[in-house]
Amino acid sequence: MSAIRRLSAALAVSIFSAGAAVAEPTTVGAVDKVQAQVSATQAGQTRELAVNSDLYFRDRCRSGDGARLQATLKDGTQLTLGEHATLVIDEFVYDPTTSRGKLAVRIAKGAFLYVGGLIERAPGAKVLISTPAAAIGVRGTTVWGGPIDKGFGVLALSGEVTVTGRRGTVTLKQGEGTMLFADRKPGKVVTWPAAKVNRALATIAFGNPPGGQ
Repeated sequence: MSAIRRLSAALAVSIFSAGAAVAEPTTVGAVDKVQAQVSATQAGQTRELAVNSDLYFRDRCRSGDGARLQATLKDGTQLTLGEHATLVIDEFVYDPTTSRGKLAVRIAKGAFLYVGGLIERAPGAKVLISTPAAAIGVRGTTVWGGPIDKGFGVLALSGEVTVTGRRGTVTLKQGEGTMLFADRKPGKVVTWPAAKVNRALATIAFGNPPGGQ
């Protein structure tokens, strides 16, 4: 049997539409740290997340006031959420023998920090982060994204990041960021000043009170 785990939305739909008994959700990672209240909804059931809680494929994770969540997927990818954020793992395909696979993460709301794992280091890797403002492609990357300065910002902390908005695409290298506002094209790529970087990272830092944006 192949070691590859294919966890696609299409497969999930075919399982449930077949009329078979509902299977146990499939674990794709685990929670490392939690601050304040963070919940996950799966098949209409909501549970509170705590340290060492399993993270399941297609969980809809939501963070409350002043909340933070840090979780690690099975390939080592690390995801951190700020307050009032929503995260869904839409696709997770991982072969531990070769580290090849695919990963699609949807940030429906709020600020996040993504630190790449083994999947994105493999040749031909496909990793995509979707947000309401832009689609973010990553390679060898640590990237922050979230609301800042009355828009949506994306900051490459390492590696290379491709940001595709509704009206154009820009590429970021380490230390560079861009801003997106409504339906405009992504803003000019610039090196963010230290003060702005610090404000961005404060939105996902543990121990910070609400309103860090």
